[in-house]
Amino acid sequence: MKITAGVKLLCIGAISIAALKAADIAAAAEKCPGKFVRMIIPNPAGGVGDLIGRALGEKVGAELGQTVVVENKAGATTTIGTDAVAKAKPDGCTILSLTASGVVVSMLRSNLPYNLERDFTPIAGVGSFPMVMAVSAGSKLNTIADVVAAARSQDGITYATGGTGTLAHLSTVRLLREVHGTGNHIPYKGNADASQALQGSQVQLFFPSTAEALSLAKSGTVRLLAVTSEKRVPAMPQIPTMKELGYADFNPRLWYAFLAPAGTPAPVVRTLYNAFAKAVADPAVTERLTALGFAPELQDPAAVTAFMKSEAARWRKVIQDNNITAE
Repeated sequence: MKITAGVKLLCIGAISIAALKAADIAAAAEKCPGKFVRMIIPNPAGGVGDLIGRALGEKVGAELGQTVVVENKAGATTTIGTDAVAKAKPDGCTILSLTASGVVVSMLRSNLPYNLERDFTPIAGVGSFPMVMAVSAGSKLNTIADVVAAARSQDGITYATGGTGTLAHLSTVRLLREVHGTGNHIPYKGNADASQALQGSQVQLFFPSTAEALSLAKSGTVRLLAVTSEKRVPAMPQIPTMKELGYADFNPRLWYAFLAPAGTPAPVVRTLYNAFAKAVADPAVTERLTALGFAPELQDPAAVTAFMKSEAARWRKVIQDNNITAE
């Protein structure tokens, strides 16, 4: 049988495509140097980011056949750790734990050494911690109506945050604008200090995550008034949602997603996504996280990309409406 030049070219092309696919598959299965994956958390150790990273990391590592090592690279409002991942080799061996704060800082600072859309490839979204309206137990604020009245008073309400541009800060200014109130912002160096200020009645209001709020409530020095989830949180069923209290659109969440450096091969991203999907679905992991008030919700790379864009638009408006600038 005579083989034409065209058929030869088709055969060569098919072989080349098959070879490339085989190479991609091999890359996806290749072990990382040292046989571990670095999970960079751009926040200090001991926070809720650690809880999520370590809870999921163990299961993800088991699925990958490699250890996931959590590495805290804090500083400059998450930008140091984020930049480190942006500059890492795109081989799936270094991944970033991104939160809502990481998106917010990109709205506040125009001189970042990276761009979230350009320099990263989403792997998976894993869920979120709702926020909780918390007030000092020593205050006279017993309901959300009391909070609104305090905000509308001549002196306004004094509120704590873990710093300018944090989710607690943006959540509070958004609420104050919605209820036509004013507030005195006391920014602290992290949520731990803000929580202590609330416990000591140095401030009247703070929006911690559900994980932080649960421990605060046990101290007896803080009163929880509302949660920003769509439904009541199983770990605190007695706390009503903002939606129940008439604030259906007030639903900020401390969400978590994992990203890889841009250029990471699609098969590698797919392998990582599958590992995170199994981790999120694991009953032991789910039980551990929901006990902290976490709401697991798996998102694939496309969904994460769309969600990040919607979050950027949401918080950009809050930043512009309230003339918030980076310190």
